[in-house]
Amino acid sequence: MPREKIAELEKFHRSLRDKRQADRVKAVIALSRGWSGAQVAEILLFDEKTFRHYFERYQKGGLQVLLDDNYSGVEPKLDAHQMSELEGYLKEHILPNANPSSPVMR
Repeated sequence: MPREKIAELEKFHRSLRDKRQADRVKAVIALSRGWSGAQVAEILLFDEKTFRHYFERYQKGGLQVLLDDNYSGVEPKLDAHQMSELEGYLKEHILPNANPSSPVMR
């Protein structure tokens, strides 16, 4: 990868606030600089399959494809009635004592 492109990735990396996205960009930069798969895996705490997947995603579609997070979660295990009961319990027992600035209270 040309040095200019690596410099562009480094600049973009500094602008990221999402740690997962930043780690993906770091993996691409490290591999582009010739680091071994074992080195990247050890430093970023990834397994080789994961960061090689990120590198392939970058090569196929650039930053947009690399940073896309297609995780959709799983179906809830609780039914609507159980969720309602849980919400009521939390409001009654836990949330009244919560910090008003916490994300849960917003």
